[in-house]
Amino acid sequence: MQLQSNCGAFVIDYYPVKSILTNNLIPDLNLKIVSNYGRTLYKVLLNDYACGDDILSKNDSGVYTITDNTKGLPQFINPKEGLSWEIQ
Repeated sequence: MQLQSNCGAFVIDYYPVKSILTNNLIPDLNLKIVSNYGRTLYKVLLNDYACGDDILSKNDSGVYTITDNTKGLPQFINPKEGLSWEIQ
């Protein structure tokens, strides 16, 4: 899924994630990538509830619009590295 700010500067992408160790999708986990004019500002892992809440609040605010309503390709992560501090 992709959200874009009305001015076009900010883009937020949401992707499902796969374990790099098992090559399996990790349920209830999504990668959020925020970029400004194509430059990545930050990446964060969100559970399904937080991801849905984030999408709804940004879309309802009127500042962002949904530009792509499909799931992107799963992104690989190493579940043994840093999950405890990255999940919101």
